[in-house]
Amino acid sequence: MNRRRLLKGIGAASTVSLAGLAGCLDNEELTWMIPWSEGGGTDTYARQLGPLMEEELDGSVVIDNQPGAGSLRGIEWLHSQADDGTVFGTANTPSWQFGWRLEGIDDWHPSDFEPIAYSGVFGYTIIVNDELGVSDFSELQDAYADGEVDNFAYQGVGHDSHVISYLLRDEYDLEWENAVAYDGGGEVNEAVISGETPVGIATNTSAADAADSGDVSAIVNLMDTDIDAFPEIDQITNYGDSLAYITEFRQTQIAPPGTPEDVRQDLADAIEYAATHDEAQEWAEETGNVLEYGDIDAAADDLGGALDDLEENVDFEAFQERIEEDA
Repeated sequence: MNRRRLLKGIGAASTVSLAGLAGCLDNEELTWMIPWSEGGGTDTYARQLGPLMEEELDGSVVIDNQPGAGSLRGIEWLHSQADDGTVFGTANTPSWQFGWRLEGIDDWHPSDFEPIAYSGVFGYTIIVNDELGVSDFSELQDAYADGEVDNFAYQGVGHDSHVISYLLRDEYDLEWENAVAYDGGGEVNEAVISGETPVGIATNTSAADAADSGDVSAIVNLMDTDIDAFPEIDQITNYGDSLAYITEFRQTQIAPPGTPEDVRQDLADAIEYAATHDEAQEWAEETGNVLEYGDIDAAADDLGGALDDLEENVDFEAFQERIEEDA
């Protein structure tokens, strides 16, 4: 498949503060590329950690949002940046590898990037409108089987949540008749809250926000990692094999190809300082987000194994055929 052109300009940037950097990073300003819109889950993590990273670096961190193409637009931009440590980014592993593989991109590869660290774990849940009156996956299976609900919301054609929808139907007996594509998680939440499509896939971060509305409940954790915000939630692993290879994401910090290890270590140290800081951990506890630190080696392991896991578990050619049928 020919590669599709994804890069269409430069996203919005916002500055956290300004000072001078220490260690191997001798520049006054670092750019942290977030390949999603401001206010999303990945951006929220970055804006929590950015000011704490500055304390360790004695410098500024600029958050540069470059959304588009399921995060591939920003990641492609990062691939072309200088390898001096002045620019790094967050890629949600394995979501971006899924998008790269599905798009058939052939002029860069996920393995081109240099690992820095990972700083958080999040993933997908199933949320339902409370009027449906279901509290776990078994009751949701029954609701679909009995025709009480037909539709199921996901976050865009070709998105990883699209293939998850099919996996839930084909392997976990969730007998939806119509999978409905929305433009991202925010629209899925709105559709479920309004009852337009009363069941859908949301990240645990956005599910917590949706649940605060009082009209929506998160009823199934599609990850393997426990969600502190929903301690009693049903687990998809009670009904079949783990889906973590496609439903659970690490916020992996990556650098452009060729960025030296000593420079990346300085960045990793700053991320560790921020992610393990009492202020950040208190935020994680209050919000139910999973904030944890993995070093360069851990990030490298994640980057190295994600694509292999996807290839082993996802029939991309069959999924492409289904996308074409749904179009």
